Amino acid sequence: MSSIWGGFAIIIIGVLYGIVLFEVMIPLFRRFKYGQSIRLEGPRSHQNKKGTPTMGGVAIIMITIVIFSTLVLFNYKENHLNFMKIFLIMVPFLAFGIIGFIDDYLIIYRKNNDGLSPSIKFLFQIIVSVICYYLLLSTKKSNFLNFFGSEIDLKFFYGIFIVITFAGITNATNLTDGIDGLLGGSSLIIITGITILAGLFHQYETVYFGISLIIALLAFLIFNLPKASIFMGDVGSLAIGAALFAMLLNLNMEILVFIFGIVYVMETLSVILQVWFFKKTKGNRLFKMTPIHHHLELMGLKDVQIDLLFWFITFVFTIFACALGVRVF
Repeated sequence: MSSIWGGFAIIIIGVLYGIVLFEVMIPLFRRFKYGQSIRLEGPRSHQNKKGTPTMGGVAIIMITIVIFSTLVLFNYKENHLNFMKIFLIMVPFLAFGIIGFIDDYLIIYRKNNDGLSPSIKFLFQIIVSVICYYLLLSTKKSNFLNFFGSEIDLKFFYGIFIVITFAGITNATNLTDGIDGLLGGSSLIIITGITILAGLFHQYETVYFGISLIIALLAFLIFNLPKASIFMGDVGSLAIGAALFAMLLNLNMEILVFIFGIVYVMETLSVILQVWFFKKTKGNRLFKMTPIHHHLELMGLKDVQIDLLFWFITFVFTIFACALGVRVF
């Protein structure tokens, strides 16, 4: 019982710490004009969000690190934590967050929506992904993919899979971060599911990180819903995508990223299909606008309606992924 109450205490203290941090950060960012630039080609309704403080992902990372460090410090000996597994989560979480921070800062500095060029941004993502792959090899020591309970030796193709998936999932979460609460809420559901899975398999490094990120996301959503007082920015969206995949790598369930992240897959596919259809038909569009949440906006749905729809889809697929994780893996 004491551990349960201790867990509740950590959550409450962590959320309060997060609230204080955001309460300090939001007026500070307003003062230094760290506001969001809005794409002119985006939905017109988004223009009234121009100037809203961004880079809230910095606080998400800070909250996560503080709580995670505390949990590791007090539970290291009791649960025999593996520092390589800790690094496997923290390195991509921080490294992709730094890429996002640079992108956000350039957008703010230039006062437009031009941050890192897509090619440079993708190059950084590939470099970090390669580092993460070699870090994974130091803990896993094999190129076997756990394909729903069957181990398949992909040899060097496993490295390619890891690198492409890291880059893909972080870009997908970045695309999903388009309306208030969408990425924060869906990620909260997914991270909760993965954390529960980690607990069932006694993977405490992943459990403690998951709890820490859940607390950070709860604090963020208080200021991101129903109308955003702050956006997470690329620093938050890239870090979250990397953390999600890294947690599944620690559980040897990396293939489940495509089920847990079904909403991110949908968003990415909508962009790919839009580009393909536009070129194929020489100017026609399959959707009103992509990613697909913008299509739903232009159809007349409000932010909260889109959020609830995407959260429900995420919830259903998270349950399905957790069931597979328990029964198949």
